[in-house]
Amino acid sequence: MTLLAHNLLDACATAILAVTPHDLRIVSANQASALLLGYSQHDLMGRPILEIETGLQEHFFWEDVRQGGQPHVSQLETEYRHAQGYFLSVCKSVRSTIWEDQTLCVISFYDISHSKRLERESALTASLLYATLESTADGIVVTDLDGHIRHCNAAMLHIWQWSDTQQSETLFEWILPQLSNAEAFQDWLDLLYSDPYLASHFSAALLDGRFYDFNSQPQRLGEAPEGRIFSAHDTTAIKCSEAALRIAHEKAQAASRAKSEFLSHMSHELRTPLNAILGFAQLICADTDNPQRLLGNYIMNAGRHLLDMINEVLDLASIEAGKLTLRQETVDLTPIVRDCCELMQNLAAEKNIQLLSDLPKYTPCFVSGDARRIKQILLNFTSNAIKYNRSAGRVTLSISQTQNNDWRLMVSDTGFGISQADQAQLFMAFSRVGEQQEEIEGTGIGLAFTRKLAQLMHGTVGVKSQLDIGSDFWVDFPAVTPEMPVYSPRNGSTEAKQRHILYIEDDLLSQTLMSHILEQQRAHYVLTLASTAAEGLLRAQQHTPDLILLDRHLPDATGASLLVQLRMDETTRHIPVIALSGDALAEDIHQAIQLGFDAYLTKPLDLAKALPIIDNALGYIHQGI
Repeated sequence: MTLLAHNLLDACATAILAVTPHDLRIVSANQASALLLGYSQHDLMGRPILEIETGLQEHFFWEDVRQGGQPHVSQLETEYRHAQGYFLSVCKSVRSTIWEDQTLCVISFYDISHSKRLERESALTASLLYATLESTADGIVVTDLDGHIRHCNAAMLHIWQWSDTQQSETLFEWILPQLSNAEAFQDWLDLLYSDPYLASHFSAALLDGRFYDFNSQPQRLGEAPEGRIFSAHDTTAIKCSEAALRIAHEKAQAASRAKSEFLSHMSHELRTPLNAILGFAQLICADTDNPQRLLGNYIMNAGRHLLDMINEVLDLASIEAGKLTLRQETVDLTPIVRDCCELMQNLAAEKNIQLLSDLPKYTPCFVSGDARRIKQILLNFTSNAIKYNRSAGRVTLSISQTQNNDWRLMVSDTGFGISQADQAQLFMAFSRVGEQQEEIEGTGIGLAFTRKLAQLMHGTVGVKSQLDIGSDFWVDFPAVTPEMPVYSPRNGSTEAKQRHILYIEDDLLSQTLMSHILEQQRAHYVLTLASTAAEGLLRAQQHTPDLILLDRHLPDATGASLLVQLRMDETTRHIPVIALSGDALAEDIHQAIQLGFDAYLTKPLDLAKALPIIDNALGYIHQGI
């Protein structure tokens, strides 16, 4: 080989080997081939080509060349052994040529290892993507920008029971007749293919009762959209659960409404006759010349006991129905304890019990809650401590601060104590424990109601007791910083002017009771009675009374509807209207005030509270009850 030819081969970037066909040895190798194979050019000279090309196919090829076959190969991918023993992926071409009267096989080849690696990585990515698409339970469809389907996974075929792979563009046409909202689905598809960048969602309902959520995203190559990807997710179980929850919620609401209506109805029906019993008993007791005052006192005590039991039952039912409304206000516990001691003093004296209090002298004790309900909790604890105590025992009401900086109201007694087994049942409704339960009146509701009431005000109740030593009952409330209240004095006159009151009530006993109350306690009030809403409206328009007492349940209308008529009439709209009803639930009272009643009185009437409210509405301040 001339020097020029040798230089030309070395300058060539393509690796070139020359092999003699009769002995298959390398007789020439350029620099590019030596670098690629890891040999020097000298080491390649005379080396058998089969040490480089070691594959079985190559052995057959070169054996055929040695036998006189034509050595002609174009762009064949194969592997060459490197000098260090590993294999290179190459692409080779073989041609036969004559050089200086000698036949040579010229091999030109180049390294394709990088492209092969990229191919393997691409194949692995494709394999992972395919496995992912086929293993998901969601149906997956890939389309071009015209809606023709490029790929559809097995789940999508199974969902729609479709196997026409020869006409894949008809899949959406196959889906449409199965949908109950097919027209909306078609409109959705049209919208998607009108905007290749749009991502959207569609909920499809099938005629067979199944539900599927479709999501579509643009398939992008860089920033440019190349097609669309659709997924179909089965939401049948979710939709069925939602429907079941909706039905259950509606049933629960209906049950809650029925329970509320029952509570309201029972409250009214029980309190109306009690109104007459307690009302007349109060009138008898207030008449100093009546020889039956002692009997009146017995009737009043028995009636109030019955009222307490009714209130306990209704209060507990109200909490369980979620209908008990509580005020959130800053409450000072100290005056509550003092009030309870004063209220319980007579009961303690009757039972020969010493009633004591242990209060912080200089530390304010403020909590957040409903003052009336907190007092109710403390009265319940104190009443039980007195009733279940031993003769000449002791009951102590105290306020202390816990380690959590909560304020603790505690009632301690020196009674008979409660066993551990009975303590577990203390706060269960209608459960009464202890050997004295048959001797002492009660419903077994008080403590169950007390715990629920405390929980509504973010409080906790607890008990500690030892047999023959006594018991401690307490309730803890989080401490708060008080805000200064704004006090507004009430205006009124002490002059006993004649006032006209219209009482609209269908219950004859209630009418009679109100007549006797005003005749005995407020003789300067003139009372007019009406038994129906129509009669009451007529009398209000004719007489223009100074005050209207209105029952909420009348034979021909509700008190609320009559109030609306009174407020719409020019002659009656200015008249104050007080609701007087046996509906004593907090939500009933709140609803009535929201409707526009000026005040609300519950049956049975407590004259010491009811008369001042009536006086206030009439602008009169009475000296006494």
